[in-house]
Amino acid sequence: MAGSGRGRMGKERPLELIVGTTRIVASDLQVTEGGVIARLSGAALASVLDATFGGTAAVDVWANGQGVRPMTVTGIHMTGNSSTVTLTAAGAQARLH
Repeated sequence: MAGSGRGRMGKERPLELIVGTTRIVASDLQVTEGGVIARLSGAALASVLDATFGGTAAVDVWANGQGVRPMTVTGIHMTGNSSTVTLTAAGAQARLH
C-alpha cells in the first residue's frame, strides 16, 4: 500500500512507516520517547502483522533527516475498524526525535 507521505492538511510527514520495501500509510503516526505509535487498518495492518509474526520483511521507520531506523513491534491493541501498533526503535540509537 503506497502512500503520499503527507499527513493531515497536506503537510509533509516527518516519518514514514516501511514494511520490507513498501511504504505503509497509517491513519495516525505519533512519535513517542522510544519509537512510534501507528493507527493502522486493512492492508497496512495486515502487512505489519505478517512481518511481526513470522514474516521475513523488516519493519522500519524513515525519519526525515535521520534515515531508516529498524523497529520492533512491542504492542498491538485491536479495536473496531483500526488497531494501534506500538513500535520501539531497535538498536543503540533508539531516539527518533
